[in-house]
Amino acid sequence: MNIVIGLLPALFWGILPIWMQGRTGGNWTEQLLGTSVGGVISAIVLQLIFHYDLNVTDFLLYFCSGVCWSIGQGGQYWGYGALGVNNAVPFSTALQIIGNSLIGGWVFGEWVGWHDSALGVIALMIILAGVMISNGVIHVSRKDLGAYALLVVTCVGYWGYSGFPHYAVGKGLTGFLPQTLGMMAGALTIYLVGRKRIPGQDPWGLRNITSGFIFAVAAGTYLMSLNLNGLVNGFVLTQLNVVVATLLSVVILKEANLKQLIPKAIGLAILIGGAVMMVHI
Repeated sequence: MNIVIGLLPALFWGILPIWMQGRTGGNWTEQLLGTSVGGVISAIVLQLIFHYDLNVTDFLLYFCSGVCWSIGQGGQYWGYGALGVNNAVPFSTALQIIGNSLIGGWVFGEWVGWHDSALGVIALMIILAGVMISNGVIHVSRKDLGAYALLVVTCVGYWGYSGFPHYAVGKGLTGFLPQTLGMMAGALTIYLVGRKRIPGQDPWGLRNITSGFIFAVAAGTYLMSLNLNGLVNGFVLTQLNVVVATLLSVVILKEANLKQLIPKAIGLAILIGGAVMMVHI
């Protein structure tokens, strides 16, 4: 059951970019704000039903986690438009897996001894190889280097998003509301700086609130998975969303043809192999 809960975020996070690019539209700042608002609405409903208790320290930890998310997610949403979902998601996935696995394994002590560390590093290398094959990073054009560089920088936000909850006493959905409030605070700041207008006047931002409901399912089950599976395993399982997002982007968004799909499928298979190896450490 723990593995099933760990895979639910992968499913819904995989569907999310397809929903935004194919249905709700808008630019990346509107998508980011809409997603966070939908998340807050969902978290408020859960709070009213279950009355979660949280101390001030935990509130701040989850809030900071949410702010970090807005940085990482903002970079990824921007990457959807600059590189396409089928390129941005696998590359971002590799960065997230590498960063969070090293933090969870070495900083939080989830890898015990040199044997676990060696297997973890090998698994990370396999995952990275899978992403390189899937994306054709070796052949990346010079004009896309800036976009990939921005994804590298903003991906640090994802590391904080997963790392801060580790220090909280309250686990699982207990911290969902303050986390989504941090997401909205960060997203609103980015939106106001980028758009320079009030969100209520933006129909595209309002439409993307529906994206937030999809995100809320993924983020909520991810918090549960972190508690049940640990940071390394919980995070690696969620990043299998790359399979859902990449394949759907080809089938629904027509971002690649059948010939381009073959190396992507091979790369994704290698990535999954590395993820499975990581989970079994």
